[in-house]
Amino acid sequence: MNRYAMWVILISGLLFSSFQCEKMLNESPPIKMKLVASFCAYHIVQIQDSAYYSQGMNWTNSQGTAFQHVFAVKNPCDFARSGIRVGDEFTASITDRADSDNCTVCLGYMETPPLQHAIKVQ
Repeated sequence: MNRYAMWVILISGLLFSSFQCEKMLNESPPIKMKLVASFCAYHIVQIQDSAYYSQGMNWTNSQGTAFQHVFAVKNPCDFARSGIRVGDEFTASITDRADSDNCTVCLGYMETPPLQHAIKVQ
């Protein structure tokens, strides 16, 4: 292999490696949801759109309260910044990761369903 070919390969490799590949963010279409319970960093969301009920689960907490088509919010800090309160309906997409999730939360606890999703409020 001559010097020119080696330089072409070396420069091509450096250029190719300088491009940062980021995983494509998988995101659902916007879905109508409702916040049904919230305490500190724990939020339970109910899916309101029947086409997406499969993204939630039917769940009963230890006090016997039954919820249908719900999940726990996986990115509570991002969600809290949206200002949504219990009883509010909103539109959000289910995403495979949270953008950032750093904030200070209280040390309280609320039982939540085992199914969790990160969501991006529209």
